[in-house]
Amino acid sequence: MSSRDYAKNQIDTLPEAALERVIEFISFQKYSFGLYENDTEYMASVPGMNNKIKEGLNTPLSECVHLSEVWADV
Repeated sequence: MSSRDYAKNQIDTLPEAALERVIEFISFQKYSFGLYENDTEYMASVPGMNNKIKEGLNTPLSECVHLSEVWADV
């Protein structure tokens, strides 16, 4: 059995809740190997990312955390 076939078989044994993390990992691997045209295509491939970005765009600045609180050296 090839590694690809083994991985496919193992995915079929996982509970549905675990599949989102597997999909995220696959997206990252594709990104690492340069299989996406650009960063936008990669970000769109991450489950739920489009909704998170839209949510962030719709959040008033007054409700946001200042960047220096997230990364002290910025």
